[in-house]
Amino acid sequence: MRRVLRVLAALSILELASVLVLLLNISAVHLHAITVTVGPIHGALYLAVGVTALFARRLRLRTRLGALLPVIGGVLTLINVRVEEP
Repeated sequence: MRRVLRVLAALSILELASVLVLLLNISAVHLHAITVTVGPIHGALYLAVGVTALFARRLRLRTRLGALLPVIGGVLTLINVRVEEP
């Protein structure tokens, strides 16, 4: 279980970083190249967090559902994973 929590925490951090890059890009410079590059990466990380949380055993329901929320899912999952760690 610890291994799954570490993977979920790493994926959540990466997803959070990618969404921050996208938000900074859209609010500051709006470079199309950043959007085209980071957008699909963020989408893949979002799906990875969601699928990992849904299929991991013995996770709380709030962690599973929190992972599916757009934009704040990575942050909620990161917080919940730290609470669930033994």
